[in-house]
Amino acid sequence: MAGFDSETIAEIKSRLSMLDIINRYVELRQTGERWTAPCPFHQETKPSFTVSPDKGFYYCFGCQASGDLIDFYKEINGLNFSEALRQLAHEAGVEIRKSTSVPDKKEKDRVSISQEVNSLAGRYFVDCLWSDQGKRARQYLVSRKISREMTRDFRLGWSPGGWQNLAGFLDKNGFTADEGVLAGVLSRNQKGQTYDRFRSRLIFPIISLSGMVVAFGGRTLDEGEPKYLNSSESPVYTKGDHLYGLFQARKHITRTKRVYLTEGYLDVIALHQYGFPNSCGVLGTALTGSQVRRLGGLSREVVLLFDGDEAGRNAAFRSAEMLIGAGIGCRVLNFPQGEDAHSLLTTRDQDVFEDLLGSAVAGLDYCLRIAGSHKSPKELLSWVNNFINSLSDFSLKTYYIPKVAGALGLTEMELRKNLEKPKAQPRADISGRGSPATPGPDQRDREILTFASCFPEYRKNLEQKGIDLILSSEWAVQFWKKIKEKTGDDHHGLDEQETDFYYRARLQRDSLKKNREQVLRDLEAFVSQVILNMSRQNLKQALIRAQKNNDHQEVKRILGLMQSYL
Repeated sequence: MAGFDSETIAEIKSRLSMLDIINRYVELRQTGERWTAPCPFHQETKPSFTVSPDKGFYYCFGCQASGDLIDFYKEINGLNFSEALRQLAHEAGVEIRKSTSVPDKKEKDRVSISQEVNSLAGRYFVDCLWSDQGKRARQYLVSRKISREMTRDFRLGWSPGGWQNLAGFLDKNGFTADEGVLAGVLSRNQKGQTYDRFRSRLIFPIISLSGMVVAFGGRTLDEGEPKYLNSSESPVYTKGDHLYGLFQARKHITRTKRVYLTEGYLDVIALHQYGFPNSCGVLGTALTGSQVRRLGGLSREVVLLFDGDEAGRNAAFRSAEMLIGAGIGCRVLNFPQGEDAHSLLTTRDQDVFEDLLGSAVAGLDYCLRIAGSHKSPKELLSWVNNFINSLSDFSLKTYYIPKVAGALGLTEMELRKNLEKPKAQPRADISGRGSPATPGPDQRDREILTFASCFPEYRKNLEQKGIDLILSSEWAVQFWKKIKEKTGDDHHGLDEQETDFYYRARLQRDSLKKNREQVLRDLEAFVSQVILNMSRQNLKQALIRAQKNNDHQEVKRILGLMQSYL
């Protein structure tokens, strides 16, 4: 905060509602004096993210993200502190006051320069579109049935055909060629010469959730290649972090809790124009974890609208797999061959499109169908194994295992028996942070202790089954010893690491509650099976010892015991 007047910062915070700002990005629900939601900063579905408006503070029990209103706005939008403060000050109507002299442009950081250059370039492209030199681009938009309202809403533009048009415009406004290259709107060849990256292209600005232009996509109207060209990465733009149209769609997604995700720029715009304003698009790459987290923070369900060719089916498969793994509801629609959202909405009756939406397939069913049609039975089971083991959230495993088993024609127990245990990963502590020298519990320990933390009324059942004997890590054994005699939400006596695990486990109570009886039976069956296997192994070792000692009576006794375990 160096350089900014502390009273200015306090005034911004006093004029803006922390709840209102954060609620733009995640759906907050009140829990006592706090508000909770799935964390927008890491991939999860449980409400581990808490906001205390009276204290002006947020905290995530999962990834330990924390801070105040400005920290949140800075992190969620990928800004530095000064830029976040400027944008919030503008929204609050507060004049920024500096406690030190204002630095000149040369001293501004790379993020600020990139933001200013992209913003300036965006205005330049828009002006070019509505000038005489943009006539051809406007005619193209009319031919593709894109309305003037959508053209303005999405800030579409036109880049003229010269090599130095934008470069000259930036220079007149005080920005060097190097700064244009830094921002991703100019390019440099091997000889060190700089030139306009976009020439004779229809421009689609990529806008961050804060409303800032951070990059551009350009479509050629000629036969040249590439058909689409994007900005290079810059301090404000990383491929895979943004979604096209998410800025325009955000409020509609927040209201409906559903998002239509497609692939092309014009597809997104057509969806908005024809009554589906909760739509956005991936930016020429496969769906990324960062994009999944953004969608998960705003919606409960993602409907994938992808092409019907093999590439579209494969992209839908990978995307559905990621969304399901993140606990986000998912449906998939592959368009008829040769069609896309834009062509269907602009050339066919809208009812046709809505009928197609009604036929969208549940994400898990889609994945199983695609995997089953492209893989041998052995490969399909391998995919199922990897998919289930990739679900780090215990409640998601509980939810999906019966569904996968039913789709494969197996009982849940049969599927569980065929699942391979995931390879143990060295972990720092119970939350996966820190030095690997401190071991934590394995996945099965975590499942058992999560259930025991959520439902103290079943701890006696687990104790009687003998879970003390099967917990594999010393940490898990000690944690169980501390909680097995406790009742209700009593966590006294736990250390910091144990308390962190306990609270994160308790966040899963609601999702486990419906199936808790089945989960208990599964855990009891597992404990019994492990103890049985241990007993058999111990008897085998005892038999070997008796045989070595020629103790025939002991051999006979042990063989009799082993018969009882068959």
